[in-house]
Amino acid sequence: MAIPKYDEMYAEFLNALSDGQEHKISDIRAEIAEKKGLTAEELEERFPEKTNKVFFDRVHWSKTYLKKAGLVGSEKRGYCYITDAGKQLLAEKLEKIDNHVLKRYESFRKYIEASKNSNRKSEKKSQNIEPDISDEAPDELIARAVEKLNAELADELLSEIMEQSPAFFEWLVSHLLEKMGYGVSELELSKTNHQSRDGGIDGVIRQDKLGFDKIYIQAKRWDLNTAVGRPELQKFYGALPNGTVHGLFITTARFSDDAIEYAQSRNNIVLVDGIRLAKLMIEHNVGVSVETQYIVKRLDSDFFRDE
Repeated sequence: MAIPKYDEMYAEFLNALSDGQEHKISDIRAEIAEKKGLTAEELEERFPEKTNKVFFDRVHWSKTYLKKAGLVGSEKRGYCYITDAGKQLLAEKLEKIDNHVLKRYESFRKYIEASKNSNRKSEKKSQNIEPDISDEAPDELIARAVEKLNAELADELLSEIMEQSPAFFEWLVSHLLEKMGYGVSELELSKTNHQSRDGGIDGVIRQDKLGFDKIYIQAKRWDLNTAVGRPELQKFYGALPNGTVHGLFITTARFSDDAIEYAQSRNNIVLVDGIRLAKLMIEHNVGVSVETQYIVKRLDSDFFRDE
């Protein structure tokens, strides 16, 4: 069968959460795929000229719209749970749950109305009707739009990372550092054969391609809302071969003020939290691909100069 549209998977999405427990998005996708009888080929189908998988993308939008309606919630990245409103809707045993049903909920109606207003503004501009004057220059508007898109992309990246294994995360850190120009990992971290360790050092990477200096890595895939405290930094510092080598503590979580203060007092420890990690991945094209490019041109005054 054809891959269902996002609004044709609401019922399956809610049913996958009907036990009231938190579930990984990847598990929800697998259950929906099974219920819909999708083939391996259909699950691998991608959009033309894009790397996104069609089914994955549509499940993402199913979650987004159900969340806008207040039927599902999410307190941890990569996980979802059904709300009381979602349970009540399932209890009605409706023949079909679609956008028409979601319009019952005020939060969903407000979201749709906001989207319509945005579209109306676009139509208004296309009809040469004078739009509201912005107090920002066009290039500033573009920069702000790009910043917003990147913030949304960063959130998606962290959600996807949370669905992977700790071993994958350690490999990801090594791969990112290599993309940033550092030497390859001495431990040759791999997606498949590396097992996450509980010790203070998760990997060693050469600071330069010739291997003169080394950076010792602690890579922890923890929930973004978790605060990494001073004791974790002290444990990491104590695991370094000596007090002068470079250490990198990189995590999907955030750092407490005490942890940041401790790292600053040591001078040889660099902290990278989830937000900075996602920004580095976007900057160095790790886990992302270029979808669209716009070229902004300016007047070439030299062309019109009379020599």
